[in-house]
This record gives sequence, C-alpha cells and structure tokens, in this order.
Amino acid sequence: MIATCGRPSELARLLESLTGSIPPLHAVLVIDNGGDAGTAEVLRRSWSVPLVHHVAGRNLGCGGGLAAGERMALERFSELTHCWILDDDAVVTPPALGKMLAALEHENADVAHALVLDGSGTLGWPPGMKNRAVQRLMKLRQTPAEFRTRCGADPLPLDWAQGIALLVTRRALDELGLHRDDYWVRGEDLEFSLRITHRFRGIYVPLAEVAHLPPAGSSGGSQKEEFLKHAAMLQNVAYTTARLPHGRRLLHTLLPNWLRFFRTWGVKPRVAIAAAGAFWKGAILGRPAGHR
Repeated sequence: MIATCGRPSELARLLESLTGSIPPLHAVLVIDNGGDAGTAEVLRRSWSVPLVHHVAGRNLGCGGGLAAGERMALERFSELTHCWILDDDAVVTPPALGKMLAALEHENADVAHALVLDGSGTLGWPPGMKNRAVQRLMKLRQTPAEFRTRCGADPLPLDWAQGIALLVTRRALDELGLHRDDYWVRGEDLEFSLRITHRFRGIYVPLAEVAHLPPAGSSGGSQKEEFLKHAAMLQNVAYTTARLPHGRRLLHTLLPNWLRFFRTWGVKPRVAIAAAGAFWKGAILGRPAGHR
C-alpha cells in the first residue's frame, strides 16, 4: 500500500521495483492525495502488478492517506493477511517481501521493518531498537554486509520504525486499528508502530533490503514549509509521549529532538516560540499536529 502526493517519477520507480517482488503481490493499493495528471498517467500504464488506484479528492495528509488505504484494503480483500506499507520514494529488492514474511512467521511477530539503504548504498533511517548497543551501531556509516557482520543476520527486536517499508499483519490492523488521520505529517509511522509493539512483537529484518531515495529538494518546497513540518514533528512526538501509554518509550528522545530543532533552525525567538508551542499543543493540550 502506498500513499502518494505529486511524485509520479518516484511512484513509477517504486512500482517498477515491485514487479519483481517474491512472492508476487496480490494487489498494490495507491492512495493519491494529489490527484495530479502525472500520477494518473503513471497509474494508467500497463503494470505486471495489479493496481487499485484511489483518488482521495483532497490531501488527507500522511496519516489520513494511509488510514484510507488500510480501510479500503480491509474492505476489498477479505483474504488479506499482511499489508506492506511503503513510502512512494522507496525502491524494493525482489527478495525483500519474502524475507520479511518469513521473519514474521519465524519470530511470531506482527510488524517488521526492512533494512533501509540511502542513495550511496549504506544504512540510513535506523528504527528505534530495543537493544541500545545495536542502536548505536546502526548510526555508523556502513554497508548492509558490514552491519550483518557486526550484528548478525537474524531479526532484531524494535520499538518503532519509519513507514518506509513496514509490513504488518491483518491481526495488528484488526485489533489495534489503522493509522491515525489526525497526524497530518511526520510522526504517524512512529505512533502506529509503537502502538503495535506495545502489544505485539516488532522486528527489524537485516536480510530484507529496501532503498529510500527521496527526490532532490524533498525536504520541503521552501524553508518555511520545512520549518513547519519540523515543528509538526515536535508536536506529534510531544503528544505521543505525554498522552499515549505506548508512547512513553519515547521519553528519552524528547530533549534530543528539541535540541536538534534548535541546531537546525538556530536559537532565535521564532524558533523558541515554535518549539514551546509544539510542546504546549502536543503534551499539555493533547493535540497532534493534524488535529482539527
């Protein structure tokens, strides 16, 4: 399942990579938050994977788009056993899905995340691991082979993961719910994966490799937009940590997240106001950044 908004080139690249997936996919559900002509053209092409294209009609945001897709998947596919949630700028390797499915079954887990590579072929975007020593090792610049030499090839337990390549079971969706649609941007994957691992087992699968290749300039259309997205992330982290029982495991990340915000944007009055506002709205008022 993919939620996309105005990135036809990246979407086409992902769909091309999915054509070789082993085992083959039953269906690929694309939630189109943008409704642009470029995305429609990509989805009109002849693909060897069966596509279900849903135009949202308006931008539902990250959480809303994923929730809509999950709801549609559960309604349309009674035989659904797993849902593979992918960023539209991901590129999968053919064996990745099979490795993740096998790991879920072997480990009796309900959510799995792949080993994610950046454009240079080294590890990037590490999830939140239960083992702090492994977490520190994941921050090293290294190839997948180097990581597996240090930490092994077996699945490793995790607390949370990004939505770049997240495989979840039908049981997790049925019993714990869908993505929250009030997390407009950034942090929806954090809350979703924490909710699952609060009750079920979550694993990182070092043998399943997926590249994450955001387009140039994807950090935002402007500095102002990226600043607002970063502030939204702070608000979502504050809300998740302070207001949700499964979010308490993020407590140790609060200070580093706020310090990173100041390092990125500088120690300025507007930055301090935004940081304080994010904490106030999220932790004290109990509102995620997409709250309406």
